[in-house]
Amino acid sequence: MRNLLLSSILFISSACHLGHYNRLKKIEANSTTSPAPIFGDNFNSFLFKTNITVYGKDFSGLLVTKQMSPKNYRVIFTTELGMKIFDFEFKDTSFTLHYCVPQFNRPKLISTIQEDIKILLMNDLKNKTFEKLADNKGIYRIYRSKTDKMYDYYFIEESTNHLTKIEHSKKRVKKI
Repeated sequence: MRNLLLSSILFISSACHLGHYNRLKKIEANSTTSPAPIFGDNFNSFLFKTNITVYGKDFSGLLVTKQMSPKNYRVIFTTELGMKIFDFEFKDTSFTLHYCVPQFNRPKLISTIQEDIKILLMNDLKNKTFEKLADNKGIYRIYRSKTDKMYDYYFIEESTNHLTKIEHSKKRVKKI
């Protein structure tokens, strides 16, 4: 009985870990350096193989990102057969919805996708201050910025100096 009690306490304490961001150690605070954007200043277009899960249903296809002019982007998500799912346009601070299938045409869902794509486009990096972090294993150099109650984490692989993932989270819980 005592071993069962001890093992359950150990299990509960390990299950209540406060998130994987606690394992990061701060290297530099309030840095002016920022991660390099995925897209350069003048790019024509990028094509990504994408999988989006919405309300338990998977949609896979191609995400086309095209720069119309500086700080003006058109983002279109289509299936691999060519059916358009959504068509967004980002201009400086404005957002235009050109098309969206009825299943996706819900204000909360559209605003979530809009925020996710804004993070991917990385337009406002110059307006943010960053903390430079590192993981315990030394695999990643991480830049963290805070907006309102949310954090953006940019993971750059140390060996290749490439951006490998972007995470958007609350204080301790990863959202995307």
